[in-house]
Amino acid sequence: MSVWQEFLIAAVVIVSVVLQFGERPLNWFRVGLPLLIVTGFAVYYLKAIPTSGGDGWFTLGGLLVGLATGIVASALMGIRRENGRLIVSAGIAYVAFWVVVFGARLAFAVIATNSPDTLRQLFIWSYEHGITELGWTAAFFAQAIAMVGLRTVLVAARALVMQRQLAPVAAL
Repeated sequence: MSVWQEFLIAAVVIVSVVLQFGERPLNWFRVGLPLLIVTGFAVYYLKAIPTSGGDGWFTLGGLLVGLATGIVASALMGIRRENGRLIVSAGIAYVAFWVVVFGARLAFAVIATNSPDTLRQLFIWSYEHGITELGWTAAFFAQAIAMVGLRTVLVAARALVMQRQLAPVAAL
């Protein structure tokens, strides 16, 4: 992907994160919007998930990083009850975490694209480890989808648990 494509992806994700900022009643659109966005980009850009050479391991590494960051992102979102409704909150720490994660990806793309020495070193490293361009793309999308997907699943699970705890109280 080009730096401009990375900028586009980052811009769309940042807009979706900004839309989540604050406290609002639980809304599946609000919680699931980043997952929808990342999945849409993955469908467009990711043509295959390579498994030969080092690509499979590299993609698995991206997936594991995504799962770890998804746990952190979920922990930074709050859910509470208020007047019989579930309220989801995403504060400055949540937004800052997203900025750091996607900023790191963007910084990597900019440096790799604009520094001939870094690009040469990446080519050598990729060749030595059997990682293709498709492997890099798959690893980055595996990271993004795992992060957003796990965050969505964990927030949804917490919301369902709280909703079930709320149901008996509402019946009284």
